[in-house]
Amino acid sequence: MENKRTRRTPVGGARDILTVHDKDPNYSYRWVADLPGRIDRMKDAGYEVVTDKLEIGQKTVDRESKVGSVITKTGGGGMTLVLMRTQKEWYDEDQKSKQDRVDALEVAMKADVQQGRIPGSNQPGVGGALNIQRGK
Repeated sequence: MENKRTRRTPVGGARDILTVHDKDPNYSYRWVADLPGRIDRMKDAGYEVVTDKLEIGQKTVDRESKVGSVITKTGGGGMTLVLMRTQKEWYDEDQKSKQDRVDALEVAMKADVQQGRIPGSNQPGVGGALNIQRGK
């Protein structure tokens, strides 16, 4: 028999109201603002509305609410957030595509500086250097 221990909530720190527990590791999850057309755009991009019975946030703090079987939360300014997910493989492909565009932009900016131009333009630069650092 499996012993399901209640999650311990540490004292202090930030409120844990948007964390999704027991997620399927084959998916990437995100909260999406329920703005006109936004949910449909996410669906077109391969996301689906989450209807699983997942534990959201802390035991006593702003538990998830349900509209039908859709997992939602109230966001800032009274906005409704909808939990959506996409296949992890598709999410990783999208992230790689975004990073490839950033990498290409950095290469172009460095080339502009090396050739004495202001990055992103054909105007001559005034000298200097370009240092791009990535976060950890």
